Amino acid sequence: MKRILALAVLLALLAGCSAEAAPSMYIEPAQLDEKEEAVAKLLGADTDQHLFDVVLDGTAKTVSVNTYVLKDGKWELVTGGGGMALKEGVKQGRMAFGFEDLRGVCREAVQFGKDFTAVKYGSSEGYDDTLGRAISFLSDRTEIVYGQEIPLAVQINTGLNKIVSYNPEYFFQPEEYEKLGYEHVYALTVTFSQETLS
Repeated sequence: MKRILALAVLLALLAGCSAEAAPSMYIEPAQLDEKEEAVAKLLGADTDQHLFDVVLDGTAKTVSVNTYVLKDGKWELVTGGGGMALKEGVKQGRMAFGFEDLRGVCREAVQFGKDFTAVKYGSSEGYDDTLGRAISFLSDRTEIVYGQEIPLAVQINTGLNKIVSYNPEYFFQPEEYEKLGYEHVYALTVTFSQETLS
């Protein structure tokens, strides 16, 4: 009887572990080894650069990055809509985003296998540098589901004395930011797709 009880407990534990198994496709903050960290510091990528590791299943065809601004409680697209085609069978990659302010100049770099692309866009003109700023970034491993946006960063710019910064997951609840009365709220997202570029 003790053996049956022990076996039942073991099976229950194994079932619990498999229910919380890591996702097979995900994006997470990059885990750099010592050499990579040294190169990153040399290039200044330890300051305003944000690196992410990506694991896919080999069927992704595109990756796209969008930037949004919050207006009247809804996200309005500022830049994006395009994307990068991925080679068939690619399973691992890395993405880097460099910016001090999502309203200004942003650099986006994507590397999957030997394929690499980088683009810089935006303008450093037309915004008030006297506002306070807070940026929250994706900090945990997040499952990739094809066709679904993943918020990587949310930035708040405000003249208010107090800034409450939420996890980027609150991108899906823009009303939470709207309630706080910030002058400017921006978001950066990434989407992976099995569709080809149109």
